[in-house]
Amino acid sequence: MFDSCLRRYYFHYYLSWGGWQRQAPRIAREAFRLKRLTSLPLWRGQLVHYITTKVLASLRAKGRIPAFEDVSRYTLERFETQLEFSSSKKYLTEPKKKGGRLNIDWLALFEHEYGRPFPPEKLQKTRNECLTAMKGLLESEILATIAETDPDSWAIENIDLAEFAQVFDFEGAKVFAKTDFMYRGTDGSFNIVDWKTFSARSSGKGNTGKARVQLGVYGYYAASILGEPLDRIRLLEVNLLDGGATVEYSISSDDLDEFYRHIHGGIDKLSSVLIKGDIARNEAGPPDLFPKVDNGLCRYCNFYRICKDENNPDRLP
Repeated sequence: MFDSCLRRYYFHYYLSWGGWQRQAPRIAREAFRLKRLTSLPLWRGQLVHYITTKVLASLRAKGRIPAFEDVSRYTLERFETQLEFSSSKKYLTEPKKKGGRLNIDWLALFEHEYGRPFPPEKLQKTRNECLTAMKGLLESEILATIAETDPDSWAIENIDLAEFAQVFDFEGAKVFAKTDFMYRGTDGSFNIVDWKTFSARSSGKGNTGKARVQLGVYGYYAASILGEPLDRIRLLEVNLLDGGATVEYSISSDDLDEFYRHIHGGIDKLSSVLIKGDIARNEAGPPDLFPKVDNGLCRYCNFYRICKDENNPDRLP
């Protein structure tokens, strides 16, 4: 987001801050509302990730992989309930979190907020992809492997609490490592799993570079913070829309240096728009530091209303 549009970054992380409070400025409340909108592909990923955590929790509790019929039924229930929540705009009146727990049926789709209906076939495609992803998980080799390991070693992302399980200090900056799943293999390996919901096979496009860096940061956390030996760390990218096909990455000391530089460079870049670069204060500089961009994607940006909509008197100049 920082690299593609600084103004969007400003809206998302700074202008929207405090926008959940009634006494917040109108523009902040609007930015907070818009930042929570999501697209069909992102919704698909969120739903699949959530149900994957439930499959793992069931496997840990019962000692067996759930039947596809049960998982598919639950998937469709959540899909339709969330879709109705968004289409009726309940997100305008109901909180996303209650009593410290996430309302998993809370959803705000971009199309519903902006009144841009999507074709029925596009919605059906998303529905089918959710089922395909869950089938890919249940029939995957990696889930069968996980089932043979000690559940006490598992670290399942707790989406219900909407919190980061892994937080560490990096030279005075707080870093959040949002891992999907970690487990100890029967061979003593330390495995970090990232579930993906894009199909490299069907699209002909890979995501290897980005996935390697993302998983590499997790690997840095495992090696530098948890103290896991490099030769035991396995980083696993699991593509659920490709039947659970898995790409494995290993890391060396040279890789560790690379990921250190990546984290360090990212912090330097993001702090460049803060007042005096003060990470602890974390206060953004003036809006002029966050110029707008003009391209064909602006119309599909969450913040179009307060950025480019000339009919909106409250938009930010």
